[in-house]
This record gives sequence, C-alpha cells and structure tokens, in this order.
Amino acid sequence: MVCLTVLIGVVALNLDGGRTMDERRRAQTAADAAALAAGADLYANYWANNGSDPGGSARTAAIQSAAANGYPASAVTVNIPPTTGSYAGQTGHAEVVINTSLDASFGRIFTGTAIQVSGRAVGRGEPVRIGIILLRSTGASAFRNTAAAFALINKPLIVNSTDAAAFNSTGLVIASLSRISVSGGAVNTSLLPLSAPIRTGISPTLDPLARLPIPDSAGATVRSTTPTIINTVVPAVLQPGVYRGGIRVTGVSVVVMTPGTYIMEGGGFRVDGAATVTGLGTMVYNTTSGTYASGPISVTGLGKVVMTAPLSGTFQGINFFQNRSLTQPVSITGLGLTTITGVVYAAKGAVNLTGSAAVGLDILGGAYVADSMTVSGVGAVTINLGLNPPRVPDVRIVE
Repeated sequence: MVCLTVLIGVVALNLDGGRTMDERRRAQTAADAAALAAGADLYANYWANNGSDPGGSARTAAIQSAAANGYPASAVTVNIPPTTGSYAGQTGHAEVVINTSLDASFGRIFTGTAIQVSGRAVGRGEPVRIGIILLRSTGASAFRNTAAAFALINKPLIVNSTDAAAFNSTGLVIASLSRISVSGGAVNTSLLPLSAPIRTGISPTLDPLARLPIPDSAGATVRSTTPTIINTVVPAVLQPGVYRGGIRVTGVSVVVMTPGTYIMEGGGFRVDGAATVTGLGTMVYNTTSGTYASGPISVTGLGKVVMTAPLSGTFQGINFFQNRSLTQPVSITGLGLTTITGVVYAAKGAVNLTGSAAVGLDILGGAYVADSMTVSGVGAVTINLGLNPPRVPDVRIVE
C-alpha cells in the first residue's frame, strides 16, 4: 500500500510539473505579447504623450492582447511606467504581469491547493535612442577624443569596433553620457573621471536608421544643374530641391534655407569663410550623380550656422543624411556660433568635430550614426538631440 501511494505521488508530481511548465510558458508568451501591444501603443502616441499613457490606451491594448490569449482582465496587471525591475519609473515602458492558478490533478490529494503560475514582461515603446553610434567593426580609435571638453547630453556612446583600443580618449573631460558601450577595448587617460563607466566586450549595435528611405529625387524640383556657389553681400534664399554639383556658401554671405529636403547630387554641402546660414526644418541629403562626383559635408566657417531638423514627416529629427555607400567625411567646427540640433547620419563617413568655444555655446549635432568619430579642439564639443528624435520605432521586449 505504501509503495502504491508513493507511485501515485510520483506520477502526480510529474503530471502536475509538466502541466505547470506548459502553463508558465503560455502565461509568459501572453505577457510578452501584451507588453509588446502596450509598447506599440506608447510609440504610436509618443509625440502626444511623451511615453506616458494618460488616456489608458496602452493599458487597454495590453489587456485586450492578454484576453486574446485566454487571460481575463482580472488576471492581468499593467503598470505604466513599470513599478519593478530595471525599468521601474521609466516612461516609454509598460510592465505586464499575468497571474493565474492551475488546478492540480492527482497532486491535489497531497497539497490540497491549486498551483500559482505567473508571467511578467516589460515592453518598450519609444523612438530609438540615438546618441553616438559608430558602425565601423574594426580598427583602433573608432572613437578618438582629444578635446578639452566633450558632452553628449543624456544619450549613449556606442562603438562597434572590436579593436583593443576602439575607444581612445586623452581629452580633459567627457560629460553627461548615459552610458559608454564598446565592442572591443578602451584606452582612457582623460584628466577627469568619465560621466559613465565604459562597458567593453559588448555586442555590436545594428544601424538604427538602416531602413530610413532615401529622398525621392525624381519627384523633387531641380534648383540648379551646376554647382551652387554663394559668395555675395546680398542675402540669398534657397529652396528645397535638387542641387547638382552641391552647395557652397562662403565669404560673408547670408543665406536662409527654407524648410524641406535639399538633395546634393555631387559636390557635397559646404559652409566656410564668415558665411551665415540659417536652415530651420531642413534636411540635407548628400549623394552623387553621373555628372558630379560626391563631396563632403563641411561646416567649418567663422560665421553663424543654425540648422534644425524637420518636426514631422519621414525625415523628422534628421539634419544630414549621407548616401550609405559614400565614404565622404563630415566635418563640423564650433566657434561659439554653431547650432545643429538634428541627427547626422553618415554610415560610412568619418566624422570630425572641432570645438573652439566655451561650454554651452555650440551644439555640433543632435546625434550621430557614422563610421567613426574624432573629437578635438581647445574648446567644448556638445551634442544634444533635445526633444525632436527621428521617427524610428524602438518597440520590443526589454525584460
């Protein structure tokens, strides 16, 4: 009789154990799906709600997703923002917990209780967080800093190179970064402590803008069929469209670029001399053509340059976009009069930033996705995306 009881107990444990594992998998799958549904809603309404859920639509999406997977609202807890875990209190994130019970079979003879089962997931739903992402996979000094001061405001610095010296900083200070992630190794002899620890051996990050469509030049107005060189004391106004041979603004010229997309078919985009350029709501696409070879993106003059990215549309948050196959360099210098607030995207372009002014006087780009970067100068280099990120979704399970 004792042997029979033991045998029944073993069978009951095996049976209930298997059923419990199956139910846990089902609850976890449902929690994942519900957290993703909430994340998708948070992203869809991000520009109105900034990652919060005042109307409860993200919570409703999570509950409806759980119901579709067989779990009633009474079994589902949705916290926006999360209340536990690594993302507790962070907007743009939703925590879903599913609690349910499973009636034991033979095991109930021994325990007298149902088996409690739960699943938990945290979904993210916000624009992709771009600080600096350097895509080059090999080579030393993919990020090289010798500047007196370098600040990347509340965003990550990511270096994909696997070289032992992929990150190399000998400058005075690096401040305000949220994190530093390097696939290879780091050499840091900065005089002052870094604002964030360096994490090495990190898996490379994919290009977050890889699916950003290129501008349609076929549908754009051709503004010039020869290089546009502006060197005049008479103020000039440029209109969006195609510029074959590129644009160069030099001398003491004063130029206003009206909002829209500017396509450089060869020649590049250059501002030098003591020229002043204002381009609010503009995006410059640097490419090539059959007639004119490609040129660099270069803003290195002594004059005032103010450029902000579009506030809506496909290229929201993007100031410069270089053809992904081009290796033309991007050079931007700050002398206290430069404000460029959008993303600079040059997947195969080397970026050179030079700071020659005090902290806070220049913003030399909102964020960068590029091949590599060198930061130098006796002044400060500040990169700050502000509140106008690109419309590129980051919707996924993070916990």
